[in-house]
Amino acid sequence: MGIICFSVKSTGSGGRLVAKNRKWYKTILIMRVFIYVVCGVYTAVIQFWYGDRVVDLVNSFLRLFQRIHALRGSEDVCYGSKWVLTLLLLKVIGLMYESCYLIPGRISDINAGYLLTTICELYNTANASVMLNVYFVAYLSIGIIYGQVNSYIRQELRQQLNELKTINGTPASRRKLKAAAQRLDECLEIYDEIPRVVDSFHSLFEFPLCVVLMFKFLSIGSITFFIMKNLGGVSLWFMVLKILLDILLLTVAVHIARSNSRVIRWLSVENYYITNNKDWHMKLEMFLSRLNYKEFRVRPLGLFEVSNELILIYMSGLVTYLTYIIQYDMQRENL
Repeated sequence: MGIICFSVKSTGSGGRLVAKNRKWYKTILIMRVFIYVVCGVYTAVIQFWYGDRVVDLVNSFLRLFQRIHALRGSEDVCYGSKWVLTLLLLKVIGLMYESCYLIPGRISDINAGYLLTTICELYNTANASVMLNVYFVAYLSIGIIYGQVNSYIRQELRQQLNELKTINGTPASRRKLKAAAQRLDECLEIYDEIPRVVDSFHSLFEFPLCVVLMFKFLSIGSITFFIMKNLGGVSLWFMVLKILLDILLLTVAVHIARSNSRVIRWLSVENYYITNNKDWHMKLEMFLSRLNYKEFRVRPLGLFEVSNELILIYMSGLVTYLTYIIQYDMQRENL
């Protein structure tokens, strides 16, 4: 974490060593400590006071998967596609590195102080990162749920609805119309249930998402500063890449969920004839209105939107920050 926040450098011609206080760097470290404490307290609160709500939330996700698999003709029982497997493997690789990067290269380096530091660092890092892993799995699951319902409507239900069209002026039987209406109604209910599950998830985990992203961004900034000052080795480069990978995987999961949530508008289920009942048409109109009103977006506390653009904005700010430091060091050396 960094307790001593000053640098010792040579003054140049005289060769004297001078210690200089780094107040701005101390501010970054204090913010990181504060974020560590907030993540730890929030994790304890969730575990001891809101454990039942978390269990109900997990069961809600599982019930959505069960309802999808219960649809007639839905044979896709896997958790996503090959791309989802690739994302999960990348997440596992990041977790393995996060668990092992503090292990010393030589057994002789182990002592009581090093073990205590390693345990504290592992606890703090895992406590701050476990929330990010929860978000990744949750948003990836939401994207998979949307994708499976879309796939069922596109590949099976639309084909069944096309077969219900009148052939040579003969309308389809009432039994077939009723069965198709029930399947379409079940799909619409699943679409309506997903935003309710998402709202329940955000009500519990929206605040720590904002805090964890701040922690990750501050970590990248402080680690990059050490790399520029040649104060670390290759391990720091890997740590920066690992943090960027965590944020990238989160934004990709959100992008998948948001993209799949928009597909229902392109399927045009309202154009298929089911019945002339006014209640049914009103239900479809209200469903389409809710799609526009409850668009899937991830905006922690309304401060910013989690998307791929977030990484680009942060990287642009980080490059500006590093450029300023380089110019400042060059001007100070010329004085």
